[in-house]
Amino acid sequence: MLKEGERLDDLEYKGLKIIQHPEGYCFTSDSVLISNLAKVKRTDRVADIGTGSGIIAILVAAKFTPKEVVGVEIQERLADMASRSVEYNGLSDRVKIVCAPAQGVEKIIGNNFDVVISNPPYEKASEEKNEKTVAKTEIMLTVEETVGAASALLRYGGLFYTVNKARRLTDVLCAMRNAKIEPKKLYLIQPKKGKEIDVFIVEGKKGAKPSLLVPEPITVYEEDNFYGEIARRLYNK
Repeated sequence: MLKEGERLDDLEYKGLKIIQHPEGYCFTSDSVLISNLAKVKRTDRVADIGTGSGIIAILVAAKFTPKEVVGVEIQERLADMASRSVEYNGLSDRVKIVCAPAQGVEKIIGNNFDVVISNPPYEKASEEKNEKTVAKTEIMLTVEETVGAASALLRYGGLFYTVNKARRLTDVLCAMRNAKIEPKKLYLIQPKKGKEIDVFIVEGKKGAKPSLLVPEPITVYEEDNFYGEIARRLYNK
Protein backbone atom coordinates (compact mmCIF):
# COMPACT_ATOMS: atom_id res chain seq x y z
CA MET A 1 0.00 0.00 0.00
CA LEU A 2 2.78 2.47 0.91
CA LYS A 3 5.38 3.50 -1.66
CA GLU A 4 8.93 4.59 -0.95
CA GLY A 5 9.14 7.59 1.39
CA GLU A 6 5.42 7.65 2.19
CA ARG A 7 3.91 7.49 5.67
CA LEU A 8 0.50 6.59 7.08
CA ASP A 9 -0.91 9.38 9.28
CA ASP A 10 -3.66 8.90 11.85
CA LEU A 11 -6.64 11.24 11.36
CA GLU A 12 -7.79 10.60 14.95
CA TYR A 13 -11.36 9.96 13.81
CA LYS A 14 -13.05 6.58 13.45
CA GLY A 15 -9.68 4.90 12.93
CA LEU A 16 -9.14 6.70 9.61
CA LYS A 17 -5.63 6.99 8.21
CA ILE A 18 -4.19 8.87 5.25
CA ILE A 19 -1.14 8.36 3.05
CA GLN A 20 1.18 11.35 2.73
CA HIS A 21 4.73 12.04 1.64
CA PRO A 22 6.64 14.30 4.06
CA GLU A 23 8.61 15.90 1.23
CA GLY A 24 5.49 16.76 -0.76
CA TYR A 25 2.21 18.51 -0.02
CA CYS A 26 0.53 17.52 3.27
CA PHE A 27 -2.94 18.58 4.38
CA THR A 28 -3.55 21.37 6.92
CA SER A 29 -6.07 21.80 9.72
CA ASP A 30 -8.17 24.02 7.43
CA SER A 31 -9.25 20.92 5.52
CA VAL A 32 -10.39 19.25 8.75
CA LEU A 33 -12.30 22.37 9.77
CA ILE A 34 -14.19 22.78 6.49
CA SER A 35 -15.00 19.05 6.42
CA ASN A 36 -16.82 19.42 9.72
CA LEU A 37 -18.57 22.74 8.98
CA ALA A 38 -20.10 21.54 5.71
CA LYS A 39 -23.74 20.46 5.73
CA VAL A 40 -23.99 17.12 3.95
CA LYS A 41 -26.93 14.71 3.88
CA ARG A 42 -26.88 10.96 3.29
CA THR A 43 -28.60 11.37 -0.08
CA ASP A 44 -26.12 13.98 -1.34
CA ARG A 45 -23.61 13.82 -4.15
CA VAL A 46 -20.46 15.69 -3.09
CA ALA A 47 -17.49 16.97 -5.11
CA ASP A 48 -14.18 18.04 -3.59
CA ILE A 49 -12.19 20.36 -5.88
CA GLY A 50 -8.43 20.09 -5.36
CA THR A 51 -8.67 17.12 -3.06
CA GLY A 52 -4.89 16.79 -2.61
CA SER A 53 -4.29 13.85 -0.27
CA GLY A 54 -8.04 13.16 -0.22
CA ILE A 55 -8.50 14.44 3.33
CA ILE A 56 -11.79 16.28 2.75
CA ALA A 57 -13.31 13.53 0.62
CA ILE A 58 -12.41 10.88 3.20
CA LEU A 59 -13.61 12.84 6.25
CA VAL A 60 -16.89 13.86 4.59
CA ALA A 61 -17.57 10.28 3.48
CA ALA A 62 -16.88 8.89 6.96
CA LYS A 63 -18.69 11.59 8.93
CA PHE A 64 -21.83 12.14 6.83
CA THR A 65 -22.03 8.89 4.77
CA PRO A 66 -23.32 10.66 1.63
CA LYS A 67 -24.38 8.77 -1.49
CA GLU A 68 -21.25 9.71 -3.46
CA VAL A 69 -18.05 11.72 -3.05
CA VAL A 70 -15.79 12.62 -5.97
CA GLY A 71 -12.37 14.11 -5.25
CA VAL A 72 -10.78 16.03 -8.12
CA GLU A 73 -6.99 16.43 -8.17
CA ILE A 74 -4.76 17.54 -11.06
CA GLN A 75 -1.45 16.20 -9.66
CA GLU A 76 -0.95 12.52 -10.44
CA ARG A 77 1.08 11.59 -7.35
CA LEU A 78 -1.39 13.21 -4.96
CA ALA A 79 -4.35 11.65 -6.79
CA ASP A 80 -2.67 8.24 -6.54
CA MET A 81 -2.04 8.62 -2.79
CA ALA A 82 -5.62 9.80 -2.28
CA SER A 83 -6.98 6.79 -4.17
CA ARG A 84 -4.93 4.40 -2.07
CA SER A 85 -6.05 6.15 1.13
CA VAL A 86 -9.67 5.74 0.06
CA GLU A 87 -9.06 2.03 -0.52
CA TYR A 88 -7.18 1.61 2.77
CA ASN A 89 -10.09 3.11 4.72
CA GLY A 90 -12.65 0.89 3.01
CA LEU A 91 -14.45 3.79 1.32
CA SER A 92 -14.10 2.76 -2.32
CA ASP A 93 -17.83 2.07 -2.61
CA ARG A 94 -18.59 5.71 -1.87
CA VAL A 95 -15.49 7.76 -2.78
CA LYS A 96 -13.83 8.12 -6.17
CA ILE A 97 -10.69 10.13 -6.95
CA VAL A 98 -10.41 11.64 -10.44
CA CYS A 99 -7.08 12.97 -11.73
CA ALA A 100 -8.10 15.96 -13.85
CA PRO A 101 -8.01 19.77 -13.86
CA ALA A 102 -10.91 21.51 -12.13
CA GLN A 103 -11.56 23.62 -15.20
CA GLY A 104 -14.16 21.75 -17.23
CA VAL A 105 -14.27 18.76 -14.88
CA GLU A 106 -18.07 18.69 -15.12
CA LYS A 107 -17.56 17.15 -18.58
CA ILE A 108 -15.84 14.21 -16.89
CA ILE A 109 -17.79 13.66 -13.67
CA GLY A 110 -21.11 15.26 -14.62
CA ASN A 111 -23.01 17.95 -12.73
CA ASN A 112 -26.06 18.29 -10.46
CA PHE A 113 -23.94 17.81 -7.35
CA ASP A 114 -25.66 18.75 -4.09
CA VAL A 115 -22.50 19.96 -2.34
CA VAL A 116 -19.11 21.15 -3.61
CA ILE A 117 -16.23 21.71 -1.18
CA SER A 118 -12.82 23.19 -1.91
CA ASN A 119 -9.67 24.05 0.00
CA PRO A 120 -8.04 25.86 -2.95
CA PRO A 121 -4.61 27.47 -3.41
CA TYR A 122 -4.45 30.57 -1.19
CA GLU A 123 -1.54 32.51 -2.64
CA LYS A 124 -0.95 34.31 -5.90
CA ALA A 125 1.00 32.31 -8.50
CA SER A 126 4.58 31.40 -7.66
CA GLU A 127 7.39 31.31 -10.23
CA GLU A 128 8.54 27.90 -8.97
CA LYS A 129 6.38 24.96 -10.05
CA ASN A 130 6.42 21.86 -7.85
CA GLU A 131 3.93 19.76 -5.91
CA LYS A 132 3.72 22.18 -2.99
CA THR A 133 3.44 25.37 -5.04
CA VAL A 134 0.78 23.89 -7.32
CA ALA A 135 -1.24 22.99 -4.21
CA LYS A 136 -0.67 26.31 -2.42
CA THR A 137 -0.46 28.96 -5.15
CA GLU A 138 -2.61 29.85 -8.14
CA ILE A 139 -0.25 28.42 -10.76
CA MET A 140 -2.89 26.07 -12.16
CA LEU A 141 -6.10 27.08 -10.35
CA THR A 142 -7.26 30.57 -9.36
CA VAL A 143 -10.02 31.57 -6.96
CA GLU A 144 -12.22 32.53 -9.91
CA GLU A 145 -11.61 29.17 -11.61
CA THR A 146 -12.34 27.27 -8.39
CA VAL A 147 -15.66 29.03 -7.94
CA GLY A 148 -16.49 28.69 -11.63
CA ALA A 149 -15.88 24.95 -11.46
CA ALA A 150 -18.09 24.71 -8.37
CA SER A 151 -20.92 26.56 -10.13
CA ALA A 152 -20.67 24.23 -13.14
CA LEU A 153 -20.87 21.18 -10.88
CA LEU A 154 -23.68 22.33 -8.57
CA ARG A 155 -27.38 21.87 -9.08
CA TYR A 156 -29.64 24.89 -8.55
CA GLY A 157 -29.88 25.36 -4.77
CA GLY A 158 -26.73 23.32 -4.15
CA LEU A 159 -24.23 24.34 -1.48
CA PHE A 160 -20.62 25.45 -1.94
CA TYR A 161 -18.00 25.60 0.82
CA THR A 162 -14.55 27.08 0.49
CA VAL A 163 -11.80 28.18 2.87
CA ASN A 164 -9.15 30.85 2.39
CA LYS A 165 -7.01 33.44 4.12
CA ALA A 166 -8.84 36.53 5.39
CA ARG A 167 -6.93 38.77 2.96
CA ARG A 168 -8.64 36.94 0.05
CA LEU A 169 -12.18 37.47 1.35
CA THR A 170 -13.18 40.11 -1.23
CA ASP A 171 -11.77 37.99 -4.07
CA VAL A 172 -13.77 34.95 -2.99
CA LEU A 173 -17.09 36.71 -2.34
CA CYS A 174 -16.93 38.63 -5.63
CA ALA A 175 -16.09 35.45 -7.54
CA MET A 176 -19.00 33.63 -5.91
CA ARG A 177 -21.57 36.27 -6.78
CA ASN A 178 -20.25 36.50 -10.34
CA ALA A 179 -20.69 32.72 -10.65
CA LYS A 180 -24.26 32.91 -9.31
CA ILE A 181 -23.33 31.32 -5.98
CA GLU A 182 -24.65 33.65 -3.29
CA PRO A 183 -22.64 33.81 -0.03
CA LYS A 184 -25.02 32.81 2.78
CA LYS A 185 -22.87 32.15 5.86
CA LEU A 186 -19.41 33.45 6.71
CA TYR A 187 -17.38 31.72 9.41
CA LEU A 188 -14.46 33.78 10.73
CA ILE A 189 -11.57 31.85 12.28
CA GLN A 190 -9.14 33.41 14.77
CA PRO A 191 -6.14 31.64 16.35
CA LYS A 192 -6.89 33.11 19.81
CA LYS A 193 -9.26 35.60 21.44
CA GLY A 194 -8.19 39.14 20.64
CA LYS A 195 -6.14 38.07 17.63
CA GLU A 196 -6.96 39.15 14.08
CA ILE A 197 -9.11 36.90 11.92
CA ASP A 198 -6.73 34.65 10.04
CA VAL A 199 -8.93 32.33 7.98
CA PHE A 200 -12.53 32.26 6.84
CA ILE A 201 -14.90 29.61 5.55
CA VAL A 202 -17.88 30.65 3.47
CA GLU A 203 -21.03 28.72 2.64
CA GLY A 204 -22.76 29.69 -0.59
CA LYS A 205 -25.94 28.59 -2.31
CA LYS A 206 -26.33 28.48 -6.06
CA GLY A 207 -29.13 30.73 -7.28
CA ALA A 208 -30.06 32.04 -3.83
CA LYS A 209 -31.14 35.57 -2.94
CA PRO A 210 -28.71 37.90 -1.13
CA SER A 211 -28.63 37.46 2.66
CA LEU A 212 -25.44 36.86 4.62
CA LEU A 213 -25.17 35.54 8.18
CA VAL A 214 -21.93 36.02 10.13
CA PRO A 215 -21.82 33.97 13.38
CA GLU A 216 -19.48 34.67 16.29
CA PRO A 217 -15.86 33.95 15.30
CA ILE A 218 -14.50 30.47 15.92
CA THR A 219 -11.50 30.62 18.27
CA VAL A 220 -9.06 27.79 17.70
CA TYR A 221 -7.01 28.07 20.92
CA GLU A 222 -7.84 29.34 24.37
CA GLU A 223 -5.27 31.30 26.39
CA ASP A 224 -3.87 28.06 27.82
CA ASN A 225 -3.15 26.81 24.27
CA PHE A 226 -5.88 24.18 24.49
CA TYR A 227 -8.55 23.98 21.80
CA GLY A 228 -11.61 26.16 22.35
CA GLU A 229 -14.98 24.46 22.83
CA ILE A 230 -16.19 24.87 19.24
CA ALA A 231 -12.76 24.05 17.81
CA ARG A 232 -12.60 20.83 19.85
CA ARG A 233 -15.83 19.67 18.28
CA LEU A 234 -14.88 20.74 14.77
CA TYR A 235 -11.42 19.19 14.94
CA ASN A 236 -12.81 15.97 16.47
CA LYS A 237 -10.82 16.46 19.68
